[in-house]
Order: sequence, then C-alpha cells, then structure tokens
Amino acid sequence: MNQHETQFIVMYDITDGRTLQKVAREMEKHGFERINYSVWLGLKNPAKDLAFKSKICELLKKPEAANSRVYFLPIAHSSLAKMRTIDGKKPEELDYWLLERKTMFF
Repeated sequence: MNQHETQFIVMYDITDGRTLQKVAREMEKHGFERINYSVWLGLKNPAKDLAFKSKICELLKKPEAANSRVYFLPIAHSSLAKMRTIDGKKPEELDYWLLERKTMFF
C-alpha cells in the first residue's frame, strides 16, 4: 500500500479562458496531475495549502471569471484504486495516479 492514504480530486468550471489557463498553471505548479480536461488529482489538500488556495481565490475574484467554480474532493487511496471506465476497464493511467508507477508513457 502506498504511504498516501488520501488524495484530492479538484474539479472546476471556469467561465473565462485566460483564468482557466492560469488556474491550470497553478494546478501544475502545486503538483496536481490532470486526469481529465477539468479534473485534477494531487496529494495536497487544497483547503490547507494556503498559497494555492489564496492564488485560486484571487483568480476567481476577477470579474471576467464570474460564476466560475472550483471544488475538491478528498478520496481514499483504496477508493481511487477502484476507478473504472464506463465500460468497466481499469484506466491505463491508474497505477501512475496511485503512485505505484513512477513514469507514464503516451
């Protein structure tokens, strides 16, 4: 079992393209891995990482980002390991997301 018992899924719906790009850069800067267009996975709790939280809140306060939303969901390692595609297959990237494989090939 991996040492990280909990990971965090961050999901967003950002109404402004420039703000979306800036938020995506912040996600990468803080170690989150994109698992879908607007869904990220990481080890840091977004609510407790004050630098991250502050930057995201600052970006979302801009008028052009009105009605944008960012959510996060803590997820147990054991629950994440059960992730499957809609047709029941294990995602190819899952071992990488679970930190059980160091590299991912495309």
